[in-house]
Amino acid sequence: MEPEDLRVWIERSSRLSAEFERGFEARFGYPPGENRVLAAEGSGSDDLEELTKLGVPTGLLDFYACVREVSLPDLGNGVFVHPAGHVVAGLLGALPTRLAGATEGRIIVFGSDGGGAMFALRLACGAVHRLRGGSFLDGAYEADQQGTAVVAKDLREFLDGILRELEGQVLA
Repeated sequence: MEPEDLRVWIERSSRLSAEFERGFEARFGYPPGENRVLAAEGSGSDDLEELTKLGVPTGLLDFYACVREVSLPDLGNGVFVHPAGHVVAGLLGALPTRLAGATEGRIIVFGSDGGGAMFALRLACGAVHRLRGGSFLDGAYEADQQGTAVVAKDLREFLDGILRELEGQVLA
């Protein structure tokens, strides 16, 4: 996504997450968590440099140049796009860096949901995978076909999906 598109995405998703929180307790009967989309605002330049050195694709670098973090614990099962520093730690061994099993390839884990699944960008094709139910061994996430579902053709479609889900909750 272009920086201007990302700024628009941040503005819309921030506004919608605030609206979502305002009506949450009346709708669901319990208070919401802290639902937020935070702009980068110049923070994390060291992490961006490290991501660049580690070979992260331009689209994800552009994202982290504009967005610091997405935390939507009450949206569906929860949606989290981790800060750039978390992605750096993952690439240095804290998280899987490749898929093994039914699907093969290098990945970058950049987010998670509230149910223990991870969101990963598959480098060969740019698709976003939801990883659930596999095992993490020697840098690889090993899973059968059910453990690696494609949830978006690319990062833009993934982010647009978050926005659509927020819109659906606010308009419901």
